[in-house]
Amino acid sequence: MTHVAPIHVGRFEVRTICEGFAPLPLTEEFPGEPVDWAIERERYPWGYHGAAAWAWHVHAFVIEGPHGVVVVDTGVGPFGPYRPWERWHADAWMGEELAGVADVVLTHLHADHAGGIETAELEPRFPNAAYHLHPSDLRHFEEAHEDAYVAIRPAQRLESLGVLRATDVNHDVAEGVRVIHAPGHTPGHRVVLIQDGPEGLLLTGDLIHQPIQVGERTWFSEHDEDPLLGVASRRVLLWRAEIHGYRVGATHFAHPFGSIDDGRWTSDPV
Repeated sequence: MTHVAPIHVGRFEVRTICEGFAPLPLTEEFPGEPVDWAIERERYPWGYHGAAAWAWHVHAFVIEGPHGVVVVDTGVGPFGPYRPWERWHADAWMGEELAGVADVVLTHLHADHAGGIETAELEPRFPNAAYHLHPSDLRHFEEAHEDAYVAIRPAQRLESLGVLRATDVNHDVAEGVRVIHAPGHTPGHRVVLIQDGPEGLLLTGDLIHQPIQVGERTWFSEHDEDPLLGVASRRVLLWRAEIHGYRVGATHFAHPFGSIDDGRWTSDPV
């Protein structure tokens, strides 16, 4: 189920899966920064929920191209006890042929991105896919975290089944679909760049959470484990998207697709 129409990048079709929505408080989003939220709500009315929250959507992306189907992130899925929803789409993946997915990219191991890698029966949700994850996330969360927001146990299950591809180099998971290390949000956080000829789309994972970060790339985000490293990744990759004229897909925006124009976010028409 989705509220976003498919888009095209050359020969690739990119479909958006929206599992649900929840309002998250605006307090402490950007520690120490003087944010005028009234102006942000006026610029991006779809991005906010009431006077004190932003509209946090959980999206995954299905990329269908000449060389197969790639999924980027998996949503929360049946992962429990992490159930954040105000509105939840239980049939979000209905209509997608899960057995036909060749590769699944996990931008990182937070539950809203990797919780859906397995079914309620604890089997891989995409049964014929290889799952791609930066090993820094695997090591970090094995050593440092045991909580409801991290999908480390499902990732370890994939590793035991021999379907986890934990490599630390930037590479193409399919022709035209490239994973790029973008640490800061988590140690192994990645983005995905889809390219076909001159056209490109940068899927940001959690490089950005709100449109204001496109203009204010040096602001620390309270969501990042290493805020300074997060700033560095954000500056480099948004600059790359901007100078090349790539479109951008932001996981948690209610309207996820747009572009960077004069240093600011411009949403695609909906």
